[in-house]
Amino acid sequence: MPRLIDHDARRAELAEAVWRVITRDGVGRVSVRTVAAEAGVSAGSLRHVLPSKGLMLAAAMDLVVARTTERFLAHPPGVRTRAGARRMLAELLPLDDERRLEMQVHLALAAEAVGHPELDGVRAAPDDAVRQACRTVLELADAGGHLHPGLDLGAETTRLHVLVDGLALHLLGGALSTRQADRLLDEHLAARWRTAP
Repeated sequence: MPRLIDHDARRAELAEAVWRVITRDGVGRVSVRTVAAEAGVSAGSLRHVLPSKGLMLAAAMDLVVARTTERFLAHPPGVRTRAGARRMLAELLPLDDERRLEMQVHLALAAEAVGHPELDGVRAAPDDAVRQACRTVLELADAGGHLHPGLDLGAETTRLHVLVDGLALHLLGGALSTRQADRLLDEHLAARWRTAP
């Protein structure tokens, strides 16, 4: 009986190989040949799943978004405390090796997408996901009665998104410690929170 192939798992394995090429050699070195060698597969096998550099880069970014979303959604539904909101938002920050790698890939791909219209989706997807995650945390906190009444959730989402992006960049570059980032995030939330932390 022929072996069934889990195409999603195969795509994720190949996307991880793209990550390794990007972080070791740079986006410019991503090719069918280099990724196939990194993944330990034939070029023909790789082309069957990801036939072009653009599709390889898109798969790499899709995996960043999928892994971050999976961690974010693993939190219990609802926001009961400010600390709970911070824990959810921390999934968007490079606080461990896995999240640092994801952020490095994200930034490398975002830089590569500039000037390449075919990669617009690659650049937009993680930004959209972070914005939606920020919006979700605020909506959950608001629904739980934790936020000051009358806040403009659209404007607050933008503020929180900008803060999270800035914290992520400064954490990745070593300009902030984890403790400093947590304090800044808590201060931002505290100014909007009306219930106990």
